[in-house]
Amino acid sequence: MLNFTSSIITLLFYLLSAAIPCASQANITSEIVADIELLLKEYDRKNKPGLTVGIIKDGNLVFQQGYGMANIAKKIPNAPDVSYEIASVSKQFTAAAIVSLIQKKQLSFEDDIHKYLPDFPDYGKSITIYHLLYHTSGIRDYMVLMWLTGRSFEAAFTNKEALEIIKQQSSLNFQPGQRCVYSNSNYILLAEVVHKVSGLSLSKYAEKELFGKLGMKQTSIEESKPASVSLLAYSYGKNEKGYFAYKNGHRTMGDEGAVTNLKDIAIWDNTFYDKNSISFSLLNRGKLENGNLLSYGMGIMTGSYKGEPIHTHPGAYLGYRAEILRFPRKHISIIVLGNSGEINPETISRRVADVYVFNDKSSLVNEVPVKKSGVENYCAIMGKYEVAPNVLIDIQYKGGVLSGQITGQPMLILTPDTENSYNVSNGDKVIFDNKVGGLMQQLTVVQKQGKTTATRLATVTPDLFKKYVGEYESAEQKAIYTFYADKNALWFKVGTNAPEKAEILKKYNRLQFSYQNLESATMVFEANSAGEIEGFTLSSGRINGLKFVKKK
Repeated sequence: MLNFTSSIITLLFYLLSAAIPCASQANITSEIVADIELLLKEYDRKNKPGLTVGIIKDGNLVFQQGYGMANIAKKIPNAPDVSYEIASVSKQFTAAAIVSLIQKKQLSFEDDIHKYLPDFPDYGKSITIYHLLYHTSGIRDYMVLMWLTGRSFEAAFTNKEALEIIKQQSSLNFQPGQRCVYSNSNYILLAEVVHKVSGLSLSKYAEKELFGKLGMKQTSIEESKPASVSLLAYSYGKNEKGYFAYKNGHRTMGDEGAVTNLKDIAIWDNTFYDKNSISFSLLNRGKLENGNLLSYGMGIMTGSYKGEPIHTHPGAYLGYRAEILRFPRKHISIIVLGNSGEINPETISRRVADVYVFNDKSSLVNEVPVKKSGVENYCAIMGKYEVAPNVLIDIQYKGGVLSGQITGQPMLILTPDTENSYNVSNGDKVIFDNKVGGLMQQLTVVQKQGKTTATRLATVTPDLFKKYVGEYESAEQKAIYTFYADKNALWFKVGTNAPEKAEILKKYNRLQFSYQNLESATMVFEANSAGEIEGFTLSSGRINGLKFVKKK
């Protein structure tokens, strides 16, 4: 009875606290609070997931408020005390653990990883701790390899299995130190280095040396399903039937795995203003071998927004979304923690910054009610449009969501404006025109800096499907792609992934598709002198040159 009563009191507390925006009036005016509430009101629904937003000024949370539901079934709203998995934002904790060991002189930036992982493949050139921290190692991204070879992101998965995939690779994307390409594999390997050097798992080391010392009582790096977290937001996706809770069996540490809440992030954020702290050292930008300076620190990106320097790192996994956007000169940080795949934390954090940091209320202008477009209208615009050679914009409609994705970039949501005009989730606009045979032949992206035009590319017609049908095998990845024709369309399938429509571009004999709305991948088909397809090469932003051969 006591436990039941306690649960009811806890639920009532969150229901009440979620309804009242928490703000310190000393640092934020009631007018700004009202403006932010107006900005975020679209996310405040009792039947859908959403987010929690916080503003930190001079070390204090001056605004903290939840929107939408942390748990739809149990009617628990998002709130400042709700915990979230923060995906890739976790990387800064991994980097801090490494820097802690370096400061203790237990390892060095220049140490070759073979010193700690002797069974790691030898690619002919040293791969150092420094290369891993700054994503300059050239090591392929295991998460991309997972999906591209048929493993579900919801499936049970650990560091051990990630390491098996990483070590299975016969080559690198590029020579270490030559380029910077983001790869989750780097931080999986760093977690293993922490374990080898300290004798503790990354989870236990971070608790002992980071979270425990700072008093971050609600923050942990979880080695298994976070059952110990008192109030964890569920992660939601959306399909034709509505919202559903993801089954997250993926439990890796280093690249992700951290669970935290708004109040603990405020504690962590404040350490970046201490020049003697471990976290301050994470801001040191990396360099390539040619001396070029990177925008990437250690688990943190540097840049600028509207002329102000920023520190930032977004995170996304299944339905979890996170962003820490810091304006160091102003001692202001904006935190977005979400539990819906529809949330774009980077856009939201910058819109809040417009209001609070820059006193720019243009985002608050009442929008003209959007015109509803039926699926039949979407059919006219769906397809691939060429911006420049090998740079395409992919317009697609899946799961009730219309989206656009440029080669190598994340997916963005499109919402109808007028009959042939759509608003993009990043603030741009897309206009379609020149309709021929029921299909729009051209699109124009309208941005603040100008306009970009793209032209529709023709796809392989059904009379040519037969030469692509069959099984394609990668010995390196132990994966098989099956191409088949059905209902006047060409499809491909790999592992447990859902079938994907294969719209092969005539001009390039190439197929471009997106995986998990993360980034696009490309298959370039190779034919012999007789025109028979012999295989394809699969590449994406984080994977280069996976060879597949057509089975006879």
